[in-house]
Amino acid sequence: MRWLAVVVLVLALLLLWRMAFMGYRGRALRQRQEFPRPVGARDWKDLTDSLEGVYVSTTDAENALDRIAAHGLGTRSAVALGFVPEGVGLLREGARSFVIPTADIVGVGHGPGMVGKWMGKEKGLVVLRWKLGERVVDTGIKPRHPAEGARFAEQVEELVRKNGQQQPGGAQ
Repeated sequence: MRWLAVVVLVLALLLLWRMAFMGYRGRALRQRQEFPRPVGARDWKDLTDSLEGVYVSTTDAENALDRIAAHGLGTRSAVALGFVPEGVGLLREGARSFVIPTADIVGVGHGPGMVGKWMGKEKGLVVLRWKLGERVVDTGIKPRHPAEGARFAEQVEELVRKNGQQQPGGAQ
């Protein structure tokens, strides 16, 4: 009788896992219609001023708990983050790499965490705010060395400032 209870419990857990997996996959499929696929770099050899860390996730800027699952943007992975001619490149290990075009970068900041990773430190994550299609999203990166994260954030701020000056009327 005890083995029957164990079998029923294991089957119930497998069913719950399957339901969670199907729900996440369905979310990703629905979001593919809403969010365009981020562009990729032509040549990752051009990645400069890179830092290593962990790609936490991309979320809706208005709702920090709304993870973007489409196009692999919700998948946690190791990342080399740096600059390519097109903008900021995220060379990810085990997930789709992509580039945030310079014109789409809204800003950069630091945060204590986001869905998928909570550091508890005020400046634990580097958070890039950018436009993905018509929506503004936040991408969180946990740098391996916090000092590199601060340096990288300053470089992105400078890039945004230069891009704002090149646009007509200085609009960003």
